[in-house]
Formats: sequence, structure tokens, C-alpha cells
Amino acid sequence: MPETKVENQDFRLDIRQLRFFTAIVDYGTMTAAGKALHISQPPLSAQIKLLEEELGCTLFDRTTRKMELTEAGRLLYQRAVAILDQCSSAQNEMADFLSGGTGTLRIGVISSIANTLCLEWMKKFTKTHPGLRFELREGNTFAMLEAVRAGEVELAFVRKPFPQGELECRMLRRDTFCAAGVKKYLPKNGKLPVKKLEGCPLILYRRWEDTIRNVFREAGIRPQIFCVTDDARTVTGMAEEGFGVALVPGTVIPDKIRQGDKKLRVLELKDPGITSELCVVTRKDVYHSSAAIQFLESMI
Repeated sequence: MPETKVENQDFRLDIRQLRFFTAIVDYGTMTAAGKALHISQPPLSAQIKLLEEELGCTLFDRTTRKMELTEAGRLLYQRAVAILDQCSSAQNEMADFLSGGTGTLRIGVISSIANTLCLEWMKKFTKTHPGLRFELREGNTFAMLEAVRAGEVELAFVRKPFPQGELECRMLRRDTFCAAGVKKYLPKNGKLPVKKLEGCPLILYRRWEDTIRNVFREAGIRPQIFCVTDDARTVTGMAEEGFGVALVPGTVIPDKIRQGDKKLRVLELKDPGITSELCVVTRKDVYHSSAAIQFLESMI
């Protein structure tokens, strides 16, 4: 085990060195980290050596080709990530203060509401916050949860179920499911029992495939599934082209389709066994900009 200096002496932690150190850990090699940081390998290596000398311990095991952490290195990595997080939060807080609540709000949003509810919330909020800019990241629920955990977005709109862990979760609404299809598949109006879909080609979003299969099984029906896809927008698009009946949460379907501007008919499913909880998640342990707080308050 490498020797560690134990004498009590003053030393300085250089934020830049911590950024270099965490980049090497994250990218796996000095070369890859150097490319990401736009710095050549010799000065990067020199900075890590200075950090080790300052701390009095070896951070990487240099007997292997890959930059593997020593026990001391693993401990410092945990501390460094937390320190850099705090620095980033402080910078964001100061920028937010100086801008008077304007700036950029980074939001994660699942694809199923990116063109519906999310746009409605943004439109409403920008009326009272005209100087605010948005950055949107779209994906499925699990990708958006990771974006929140990594600090890539301040908040994200997702659907349950998912492992909540260290995230704060607030439910916004519980959606009933709807059937969307052209007139040859669906009646003009009314609530639709699942049994009426027997024999219809179904188009499903993969996230709810098992739930829908169970509901059909309980109704004593074998579903005729035409297609399963990973994007809720594709589901409704295929239904609009007449491939079959899409089964999706109501918020997936834009209001203009519900109001008859398109050729799709949209009917709420009568069976209560299929619902979806729409939630907003944030991290508990970081600073949230005033814009993010006010945006959340405008919806809850």
C-alpha cells in the first residue's frame, strides 16, 4: 500500500485539478479525458501529479493500462463530485440572482407529452416570464431520470412506475387511457369497453404493453397486436395512417386531434384498470433556480 503523508499541513484544493481528476475517472483514460477537456496529455498528467503531491497520496494505480483508482482515489472521487456539484450550484445561484430570475431553464420531458402538455405549460409560463429561455431534453422516463440525477436538467416530466430513490417526485395528474383510430375501427363517440376492441389490430407503446395485455386477459380477450414501438408519438402516427387502434394515455393525444381537426377518433377506455401517473421529479440535494421553482408552482 502506498505511503500517505500524515503530517498536519495546510494545502489547497484546486477546483481545476478536481475537474481534471474526475474527467479521467469518468472517461477511463488520460487520453480520452484530455480530448474531452481540450488539453494535451503531458500537462494533464502533470496536474494530477501535483494534486497527488498536494494531498500526499497516490490516486491512480499506474501498474495497469487503464487508470484504475486506488482506495484513496475512490474516496477523493466521491468528495470531488460533491464539491464540483456545489460549485456548479453556487455559480447557477449567482447567475440566477443577477439575472433577476431570467436565464435558461433546463427541462427533461418524456416524448409522450413533449408536443402536448409540456408546450401548454411553457406557453402559460412565458407570459409572466418573457425573458426566460428553455432547453428541452426528450427521451423515455428512465433516460429523463438519469438526466436529473446527472444534473443535466433541473426537473423532468416522467411517468410512473419507476424507482424513486433520492429524487423528489410530485404527481401532476392521473391519466386514463384512450383508444385512437380511424372510423373503420372505432364508433363516433362514447366510452369504449375493452371488449369492443376484440379483433382490432392494436398499436402499443412498449412501456404499457404488459399492463394492456393483463387488462385484456382479465376481460377474457386475446389482444391482436399489430405493432409495439418505443415512442408514443409513433403509436398515434401509425393509428392516423389506419394501421390499427393506438392505446395511449389521454395526454399523448394533442387537443387539435381531439377537437376533430384530424381523421382520428379518440375514445376514452371504459375499463379503469389502465391508468398512467404523470409526475415531475427533481433532485433533493441541489440548488434549484427561481425559474424552476416558479415553473413547478405554476403547475402544482
